Amino acid sequence: MSWEPNIKLAVLLGSATAVAIATALFFMRERGKKAKTRQGSYVEVGKVTQIFLYPLKSGRGWDLQQADSTRIGLRHDGVRDRQWMIIDEKNEFVTARKERRLVLVTSRLDPDGQLCLDAPGMPTLKVPVGMAEGAVINARLWGQKGEAFDCGDEAADWCSTYLKKPNCRLCYCADHLRKRQLEEDEVYGNLAKHGEEVGFQDLGQYLMISEASLANLNAKLEQPVTSRNFRPNIMVSGCVSHAEDSWKFVKIGEAEFRALKPCTRCVLTTVDPETGVRMGAEPLKTLRKYRQTTDSKFRKLIGDSPLFGTNLVTEKEGTIHVGDTVFASYN
Repeated sequence: MSWEPNIKLAVLLGSATAVAIATALFFMRERGKKAKTRQGSYVEVGKVTQIFLYPLKSGRGWDLQQADSTRIGLRHDGVRDRQWMIIDEKNEFVTARKERRLVLVTSRLDPDGQLCLDAPGMPTLKVPVGMAEGAVINARLWGQKGEAFDCGDEAADWCSTYLKKPNCRLCYCADHLRKRQLEEDEVYGNLAKHGEEVGFQDLGQYLMISEASLANLNAKLEQPVTSRNFRPNIMVSGCVSHAEDSWKFVKIGEAEFRALKPCTRCVLTTVDPETGVRMGAEPLKTLRKYRQTTDSKFRKLIGDSPLFGTNLVTEKEGTIHVGDTVFASYN
């Protein structure tokens, strides 16, 4: 599949001319800006400003100072991104696209290492972290199945009561269970490499957005939105608006990522992350005016869904921190 984002970006790239009599200072500076890798030359493009991990799919995320990148997503204190998910009686995933109150569910670790889920009007639900056994179910996301452990009847009752939706279950994506294989995705599978997998994320293992892209959008809106409307994992400052569209590879510390596809945006962006209430048609309405693809083949797949941010997969695991320098390769 070939696609091109709808924006022609003006990306400012610095280039260094090698000279035989370069000084030591020159090389020290260049080592801080570029790193030669198998993907080509990495160029410094910005800094990490925020790191988010979402223990429960569609629940409120953790705003972290550091996290480990793995081949299934971010991990922190033994908890992985989107490691828990609510499913319905047909084992289909349940998200805030329809059950908007899910964005109000917060999570934390207690001293015993259990994950605590809290929601308005509900008692705290505690579920174990690191489940190694249990009833295995096949949870369905976007037409694909992945194995998960059922978290039990108490958790199921809690989810059903809070959402006022009978027969819900809470499931856990354990590391050793069979995951969804990206290459088996009917729409985007040919963009993935053999063996690349994903847990309960929609598609990519990570979502990266630049602060400049968010600022550019907010300049067009009457009511500004925040990064939480878009549920990214990594926010980056110091680059031009939508520069992330053209990054092929990204390096943060020892961690390396490959761009999979631009992120198509849906109605979830219109849910206020602080109240769980729809904000009308924005910011989706405005994004459709200037962030739609002009590639005809890609348009047939995504319809009028606008593009905002980029989905990434792991090339090399490592730890990332707020304040880390972000490098990108364009080839």
